[in-house]
Amino acid sequence: MKKYFTLISFSLLFFSSDIYSQWYLQYQSPSFAGFYDVRFINRYTGWSCGDGMILKTTNGGKEWIVNQVPYTLLQIHPVNDSVVYACGDYVILKTSNAGLNWITLWEDPFQSSIFNGLWFKDENTGWFCGNSFAMRTTDGGKTFIDSMNVPNTLHDIHFKNDTVGNIAAYTKMYRTTNSGVNWYPVTLPSTLATPFTERVTFQGDTGWTISWGRTVFRTTNYGVSWDSIANVPFGGGYRAYSIEFSSKNTGYCGGDNGRIYKSTDGGYNWSINCLTGGGGFTSIYSYNDSIVWGVGPGIRNTTNGGGIILNTNPQEISVEKEFELYQNYPNPFNSSTNIKFRISSSSTVKIILYNSTGKKEAVILNEYLSSGDYEKTFHSDNLQSGVYFYKMDLYDLDNNYLTETKKLLLIK
Repeated sequence: MKKYFTLISFSLLFFSSDIYSQWYLQYQSPSFAGFYDVRFINRYTGWSCGDGMILKTTNGGKEWIVNQVPYTLLQIHPVNDSVVYACGDYVILKTSNAGLNWITLWEDPFQSSIFNGLWFKDENTGWFCGNSFAMRTTDGGKTFIDSMNVPNTLHDIHFKNDTVGNIAAYTKMYRTTNSGVNWYPVTLPSTLATPFTERVTFQGDTGWTISWGRTVFRTTNYGVSWDSIANVPFGGGYRAYSIEFSSKNTGYCGGDNGRIYKSTDGGYNWSINCLTGGGGFTSIYSYNDSIVWGVGPGIRNTTNGGGIILNTNPQEISVEKEFELYQNYPNPFNSSTNIKFRISSSSTVKIILYNSTGKKEAVILNEYLSSGDYEKTFHSDNLQSGVYFYKMDLYDLDNNYLTETKKLLLIK
């Protein structure tokens, strides 16, 4: 039953050298395979998994060691430096030597069990959930007990202690008070019969989950009941998949089109924090309020709490000496504001205004300019009060893409 997989390739660095970006691309699979989970045990040691791969870093993501496996892995849970569990399509894997070797604890040749989520209290005791079932182990995966049929698609699992836990599922939440022997449903206050929740996150008894429809649900009694508190402004029919709170106030959620939103008031209000385009962010892990990783369209990291990024091709290069975009003045402004910038070589310069959801509101400038200092006056006209972002794009003489984004505040 056991199989062993050994390390076969080493870290591939795909850093975006855009020094202005707040979410840096740390790793992109050469085959553009998907990433589904990321978790760290401290500031520097962490793990990620996805289509046919398990990745490990010991330096905060500057380098990722790639271990190829013949499975799609959906979640990973490092217990400590040595013991890590991973699960996915019809399989559960474990390493006891920091990833040098992996053993198969469960493999379903009939492909009837998909393990979507897992949670471990220590090296031996952990829980798994998947398509219509939940179960646990108390001996490090040698045996599995308390397997319960649950008529739902179960996606993410979290335990507060030895006995009390919660599961995020497609149509509702589930809760146990007897270590997972029994699970009972907890209805979410949604108008949809199937809200589709895939992740749950807790800070003490306060927890959050988010639906595909971008509705944020919050509990303050560790899942006894849930309230609907906000709708994240993804727009365009984009779905939300992941949510992570690093404290009771600061949280991040990710979804389609490479979007991450951030809240600093416990989930009641959200603003765009990252917009890369492409795939969806399926998992987010926060070491603290500022140091955060997100996976899906590659592995990305911020060390300063993030900030909007509107184009993140891995080949983008932004060189500080080539140009400079200054803060608009006055800021905040009422009817008009001035934007100054400098370019060191002739180029077509674009300055685009985006609202807080990432929607383009205005083209401030789109013109071929010679090197020099410039100033452009922007009139707010029909815009409403709020936070906006102006983004400057150009190419240098070597055809390197250069960009910078700054925030402005309109008050009418």
